[in-house]
Amino acid sequence: MYSVHFQAMALVPAFFHHLSEVLYQVLECVGINPWVVERRRHTFLHREAAEDEHEHQQENDTTTFHFGSQSEGTTTPGLQSDTDQLFTDNDVNIMYSWADWQQGRMNLLMVRYEDTPPQHYLLQWIRSDVPQPVTHTDQLQFITDPQRGVFYSNMTVVRYMAASCGLLNQPHLRHGPSNTFSKDLDCVVAFLCKTLPPEVMSWFTQMQHGYWPSQETLRAAPMCPIFLVPDGCHGSPNEQIEWRITPNLFERLLMFSLNMVPIKCLVV
Repeated sequence: MYSVHFQAMALVPAFFHHLSEVLYQVLECVGINPWVVERRRHTFLHREAAEDEHEHQQENDTTTFHFGSQSEGTTTPGLQSDTDQLFTDNDVNIMYSWADWQQGRMNLLMVRYEDTPPQHYLLQWIRSDVPQPVTHTDQLQFITDPQRGVFYSNMTVVRYMAASCGLLNQPHLRHGPSNTFSKDLDCVVAFLCKTLPPEVMSWFTQMQHGYWPSQETLRAAPMCPIFLVPDGCHGSPNEQIEWRITPNLFERLLMFSLNMVPIKCLVV
């Protein structure tokens, strides 16, 4: 193994060391340095707090998150990266088990079947007065399966986001779970899953305890909520009622734990 490593090192041209030093300094000058990266992260975290306060003043129970390279500080002006914004509707109670049911709330139960794709769930509508499934409805945001129940359509929140931006009848792009109304902004409406599904817990347990992620990061991982985004599996017969789980907050935690060397490598 060591002989292969030394042979590979011998193949690296002599000028690469100097090139690496120059590239490191160039990245420092264009904003990939500790000060700018830290300022970017603080700016977007403060934006989240300001936007949440604005929604609170409007009596909307929503929470805003920013993800992606802009909020992580892993981009430069020349890359023209867009901003990824995620909104959660806190009026909806996402149930992982029947113990999570809440009276007077809109309750949606996470369910899976044998034909449900990996990392996807269906959201079954549960009554708000008693913990029993809704059996029929005429509401357009739900799709009824005579054998399984009434499920919340993932297209509902896509149309909601377009309507809230005044663009319901105007052209806009759909990129996976996000609506793209301009080249600078991608918007996603998601639900917060308070209970971590088993497949998410297995991600954390499979991580090796080594140099990275650190022990502190791994301890914080299970405290990061998981989102359900409106993104059905392409080609699935239930594509319009499937919701994909995504650990955005954990991914952000991992990115925030990187030092400048891997951040520079990522940008390159």
